[in-house]
Amino acid sequence: MKTGFKELDNKIKLNNGELIIIAATACMGKTTFVSNIMDNVAIKQNKGVLFFSLETSKESLWLKSISNNATIENSKVDLFAAHQLDNSLDISKLTEEDIDRITYGKELLKNAPIYIEDKVPYTIEDIRKKSREMKLNKDIDLIIIDYVQLVLGDNEELSRAEEIEDILMKLKILAKELNVPIIVTSYLSAKIERRENKRPFMSDFSNVGFLTYSDIVLFIYREPYDNKNRSNVAEIIIAKNRDGGTGIVKLAWIPEYHKFGNAIFMEDKNEDK
Repeated sequence: MKTGFKELDNKIKLNNGELIIIAATACMGKTTFVSNIMDNVAIKQNKGVLFFSLETSKESLWLKSISNNATIENSKVDLFAAHQLDNSLDISKLTEEDIDRITYGKELLKNAPIYIEDKVPYTIEDIRKKSREMKLNKDIDLIIIDYVQLVLGDNEELSRAEEIEDILMKLKILAKELNVPIIVTSYLSAKIERRENKRPFMSDFSNVGFLTYSDIVLFIYREPYDNKNRSNVAEIIIAKNRDGGTGIVKLAWIPEYHKFGNAIFMEDKNEDK
């Protein structure tokens, strides 16, 4: 199974039974990145995806996906959606092409095997139960959980740190049991922003469970907001890859479309000459 990002897929695979951690500090695009993977797997590869959206509502995630798949500004998608709820809103700024694109995006999602669960709170037992049910009834090929710190434990005797480790262990076991890859996003502490080198490292995980139970660890990094020369380039840092190498893959960051994209950089071309 592929993420849909060419250079990344040359380095990693979403293998059955594996636990993939995607981590970053706030506002780096974790939800956008995994929702792009969801779209690429379900729409382009026609594989069933179960997405536990514990921070973002189902409606908001759908609108992000429409913007991504139809390549149309999210502000226009939001306006169109708001008009459907209140037809007195002025949508004269939307062109016929805009509406056609939005309609196209909606149709793609309508026919895609995507199943979003946005109920909160969710315990790890809720996730295991729902995942087994969906695997049986819908033949799910990929499970995404956004994000692990919002999953509740089911053992009141454990500390929160012990709960997170227990949750990760149970997700790894679930991936093996259902024979599907499970992608889990994780928040990294803002303390990273206070050091000179702001790129994340494996040592930035405060819980050993991320190191013990993961098969692949990816960090998302973009230049800090206070950098005046900040570019729309995102680094996907492959920090752990059980069956392959590590390294950095560069992607285009296109926030107006809620999208990461394959990127071609001139410096890479020059190096090849």
